[in-house]
Amino acid sequence: MHVSLKKFIVLLLIPLLISCSGVNFSVWHFPYMMPVSQGNVITEKEFSQLKLGMTKEDASFVVGTPMTQFLFDQKRWDFVYQMYENNKLKKSYDVVVLFDNNNKIKYINKSGELFNK
Repeated sequence: MHVSLKKFIVLLLIPLLISCSGVNFSVWHFPYMMPVSQGNVITEKEFSQLKLGMTKEDASFVVGTPMTQFLFDQKRWDFVYQMYENNKLKKSYDVVVLFDNNNKIKYINKSGELFNK
């Protein structure tokens, strides 16, 4: 009975000590969580250099090639970027480039905010 009384007191003190710690556990995160960036980095300047009628070679010189290409549609390039901090999405954009049968750009669209460098 003496051991179970000690366990009861410890279990009673744990919530008390946690509540007095001043840590807000709703926003708390592990200290080793690094920002994670995935995808193609495209700046506004690079995006503005994309023009209708450019060839795939010209477009890849300006913004690079996409990290992944559609297996079934070689005429579509998607440039996707996502940045996470503490498991929360902080920045995201998508750039779509479509090519015609002559491998020249026929459509350019972006959603999200590109980098301003």
